[in-house]
Amino acid sequence: MSDDARSQPSQGAAPAASGHDVLLRLRRRQALRRGLALIAVAVAVLVAALVAARIVGPAPVPETDLAQPPAGLPPDPLGALAPEPRARLLAPALDRSATFKRTYGGHPKDLCAAIDRLGVPMSDWKPDPFVAGFWYCASDLVRIGREAPDGRRSTLFVNLRGPAEEALTSVRLKLSGDNPASAEAARAALLRVLDAIGRRYGWPWPDDLEQAVRAGQAIDLNSFGLRMRVLPEDPELTSDAAGLPRLNVILNFPGVDLVAPAELFAPFSWEEERHPRRARPQGGGRLVPRADDPSVPGAE
Repeated sequence: MSDDARSQPSQGAAPAASGHDVLLRLRRRQALRRGLALIAVAVAVLVAALVAARIVGPAPVPETDLAQPPAGLPPDPLGALAPEPRARLLAPALDRSATFKRTYGGHPKDLCAAIDRLGVPMSDWKPDPFVAGFWYCASDLVRIGREAPDGRRSTLFVNLRGPAEEALTSVRLKLSGDNPASAEAARAALLRVLDAIGRRYGWPWPDDLEQAVRAGQAIDLNSFGLRMRVLPEDPELTSDAAGLPRLNVILNFPGVDLVAPAELFAPFSWEEERHPRRARPQGGGRLVPRADDPSVPGAE
């Protein structure tokens, strides 16, 4: 066969694949071999791990007596306590539940002055001459509206009291609507004072309180420890005509007994040596100097 005949493809034979197709098939075979190899390795590792875990088993637990405390600690750290303090420390419930209380946070004299600026003449915040240790400020008997032909007039009275110079525990507002023609004006004045107290310190009064004042009905509310009462007076006891409003609105602020200042606790021995003249708390956390403090006039 001549060279020309060998160089020509034989009739009926499939055309030769291109170089691109050949290389593509080679790359696919190589990728398949590598994938199978990785799968085989992963299976072998997994089988080996399972066999090792079955042979070795879980890690042994150190043989220690858990009932015995570590060296240096007593068998029961609370064993030396008396039964009562021990029971209190181990009790699941708290000794005193902590609840939020709404209290008076400013100086009472500022509230007295604020009410005075509303048009209700108030006295200064001063010691009570009849009750030792108490302070108060009170208004005049404010006459509201015109006088009736028989001489009756509607009045408003405001009184603030507290057990110390910087403590306010009660506010009392008294309405006497003796003159029916001006009774509603007196009621509006009382609500104005009540609203000023609430807005000054951010106390949102319950709607029921205002409704009770407007209706002249008794009510007793408690909101976060703040007690609010509307107490109408019995017209039969005062010989009043029917329908005349005569009532008291009383606000009682709670004492906060869950906040213990640091000075309330007994000092350490080294604190007592460094600060032998420390002040001591008295009455709700107020600090008073010790009687033997030389910085206090008259102290021994």
